Amino acid sequence: MITELTADPKTALKIVAAGVVVFYASWCGDSQASEEYEKAMAEEFDGKVAFFRLDAVELEKIADIYEVERYPTYIFFRKGKAVRGNLIEPCDKGEVRNWIEMKLGRSR
Repeated sequence: MITELTADPKTALKIVAAGVVVFYASWCGDSQASEEYEKAMAEEFDGKVAFFRLDAVELEKIADIYEVERYPTYIFFRKGKAVRGNLIEPCDKGEVRNWIEMKLGRSR
């Protein structure tokens, strides 16, 4: 399951051990394409990582806080805090899976 955020992700992410927030633009082709593998990753990592989407154009001030400049941008959070090393414009599901696995491994 992917939850659409309408406010700063810090509040929603405080209640999960690990989470991924995808900052996207609805008009962006890459953002539209990535939604399919985001759904697959949400299922694959169910119980380990919570998935969220945030419209970076509609919520530009929030996107600016996280220095989002390109879409989609994936940010990994641990206990409400962003973990360094964002994933920007991933090419495929495998790239996203590897990035998440790397973040889970480093954060244990």
